[in-house]
Amino acid sequence: MLDQAGSVDDRNPTNQGRAMPRPPDAKASRRSLILRTIYVLCLLGATYNHWYAIYYHGLHWDYGGFPKGSATFWTALAFFDPAAVILLFARPNVGVGMTVCIIVMDVIHNVWIQAHYFPPLLQALAQSPMVIEQIIFMLFVLLTSPFAWTMKRQTAA
Repeated sequence: MLDQAGSVDDRNPTNQGRAMPRPPDAKASRRSLILRTIYVLCLLGATYNHWYAIYYHGLHWDYGGFPKGSATFWTALAFFDPAAVILLFARPNVGVGMTVCIIVMDVIHNVWIQAHYFPPLLQALAQSPMVIEQIIFMLFVLLTSPFAWTMKRQTAA
């Protein structure tokens, strides 16, 4: 049972052994917001790059002769990246999950492109700073996403 302040009343025998609801940790909320803001800034840069390509080459550009699936994936990122940006603030946990999916898929795809079309892979990566930046961003997201995840407020029943 709750007391007048909305806290669990420990003196009530029905509440013994029940976990006390914890208010959201202000430090964790701030950390989450800072990390999500960093994700947003990086995704906005990627959004700019994808829309720049669409503006100058159109939605059906083959990115200089790459397979249709790859070109479609890169073009789709022009829509997925800004969707993740919106979700990082509107629905933070969904946005964090979407950001993880986007960057992991993008790095896997771009490393495959480098390995398949520009072997040897290490030499191709050394000559492709944008892919290296994506790999660094992916590692950052994977390492920090647990801290960007927002904790939901517990409600007393």
